[in-house]
Amino acid sequence: MQRERRSVKKSREKFYEEVVKSVETDFENRRKARLKLERQWELNMNFLVGNQYCDISRRGEIAPVSSEFFWQEREVFNHIAPIIETRLSKYADIAPMFGIRPKTDDDGAVKGASLSEKLLSYVFDKGDVMTTVQKVCVWSETCGTGFYKVVWNNDGGTAVGAVNGEEVFEGEAEVLPVSPFEIFPDNLYADDIDGCGSIIHAKAVPVAEIKRKYGVDVEGKQVGVFDFSGAQAGSTRFSDGSAEIKSAMEDAEIVIEKYELPSENFPNGRLITVAGGKLLYYGELPYKNGKSGVRGYPFVKQDCIKTAGSFFGISVIERLIPVQRAYNAVKNRKQEFLNRLCMGVMTVEDGSVDVDALAEEGLSPGKIVVYRQGGKAPELMTEFTMPANFAEEEENLINEFVRISGVSDITSSTTRTMITSGTALEIFIEQDGARMAVHAGIIRNCLLSVAKQILRLYAQFTAGIRALMFTDKLGKFRTYYLDKTALCSDDVYLQNENELLYSRRQKRETIMKLYSSGLLYDENGVLRAETKEKLLSLFGFKELDYQKGMSRLQEQKAQQENDVIRSKGLTIEEIDDDGIHIDEHTRYVLSEYDELSDEEKHRLFAHIKLHKDRINKIN
Repeated sequence: MQRERRSVKKSREKFYEEVVKSVETDFENRRKARLKLERQWELNMNFLVGNQYCDISRRGEIAPVSSEFFWQEREVFNHIAPIIETRLSKYADIAPMFGIRPKTDDDGAVKGASLSEKLLSYVFDKGDVMTTVQKVCVWSETCGTGFYKVVWNNDGGTAVGAVNGEEVFEGEAEVLPVSPFEIFPDNLYADDIDGCGSIIHAKAVPVAEIKRKYGVDVEGKQVGVFDFSGAQAGSTRFSDGSAEIKSAMEDAEIVIEKYELPSENFPNGRLITVAGGKLLYYGELPYKNGKSGVRGYPFVKQDCIKTAGSFFGISVIERLIPVQRAYNAVKNRKQEFLNRLCMGVMTVEDGSVDVDALAEEGLSPGKIVVYRQGGKAPELMTEFTMPANFAEEEENLINEFVRISGVSDITSSTTRTMITSGTALEIFIEQDGARMAVHAGIIRNCLLSVAKQILRLYAQFTAGIRALMFTDKLGKFRTYYLDKTALCSDDVYLQNENELLYSRRQKRETIMKLYSSGLLYDENGVLRAETKEKLLSLFGFKELDYQKGMSRLQEQKAQQENDVIRSKGLTIEEIDDDGIHIDEHTRYVLSEYDELSDEEKHRLFAHIKLHKDRINKIN
């Protein structure tokens, strides 16, 4: 028996060794296949921070570009950085509002969908997901692609007890930003994540963190954060004083997570995690985050510019680099020309003066120039005039920046500053917004996928009752309770329009036109209190609402009364707003009509009639 156990153990160890070797070999092959893309990303990063006199050498490395002459100006006039900063600032306006369609129209499913919406708001607020969005946008704008990783943290949420002296938590979903340097698909030509059979997520991790998370000791080394090489930390110093971006982590190891989609051999897929030649985890994919409970990748891909037939997108920086190089060249040649105009170019007769002294000291004010008797006196060349081509080319390049990036400053273009019509200026602004709205739409769709994965994780891991505690729109602290049955629908949609498609000013003007046309009034020509409350909130002046959110409180009270009326009936109260209560009770009856007994319908109809009678009495 012991011999059989040793044999099984040895066989298992050999299998794991082969698995580790296979994953490491696969990772190395994918890393080599993607080197060309990584070098372009590194070049983009260098241009973004101002290291712009570099290029990709024939050896496939970032190398400095030397000047042709020692006297050439090599200043950097960085237009890429403010363009990217402006694009990111526009993305900061993105604030998606998620809605969830219930699976059925019964009241329980509707309440479950409402609780799921509150859960998403809770996760996005508490988990600071929008900060993660900003980080992913930085990666997508710089390298062309960024990734969200939606995972379940067993140590998150509220503590629910203790086992063997250690606290046990209810767990919570987390959304993490992931660099494109860390993602290695098996197919670089797949259009999206779902087109890959497997994806490797590799990351440099301190050995102490590996020990804490996996309980495995690995030998640490120096690991490149971006290229995962063992290169020395620091940076390559260029001749002009700039430096190529490089960084490395000490006492770390590469943690390689290989995700494989479900297949015939592995119906639930596989996740294999290795580091330092050791197996950290081997098992099925942990999350049922796909449609209909299918296990899938925990990643969502966000592209800056989608490229056909390529897994990774391209960055707008890649398109701006040639323009930036040309702009630097024009500005530096212009500066050299100005130097010639200011300092002059001197002609001297051979042997008439001490040329070395004159070259070293120049022509300082009051300087005495001694030249050979009978020789020709030194003189300055005066045929220099600034060509108009410099200004024209500079203006053309600035406009080229605008055309390529989709970001413009109304005051930066000569053509725009000549326009005095407010309508024409509005058209230019709308055109800029329309171009950026395409990129904003990509981000919104990515967040929609993230929201679906979040709901699926909570549906998978929620056990018992979960409490959601946060402040509502009225500034009131509330606690909601949900269980697994409330998370039956993951049909998430976006309730609001693309934030960059219409500016805030345009939205306010549209609302004012609707108000002026009378479309916001009810059938009696009255602007209802709840409509007025929402209008003030949209304009950012909800503190001016004298009712202080009263309509929303009335809706909540009516919703709480529905079940009571259904079971035993209920009289109306003096503080009830009859119109709001009638709407809420009627909606409840219509949504639960097939489930209500005749007696329950009678109670609800009687209660609604009490509200209507009071309205008629007042009128």
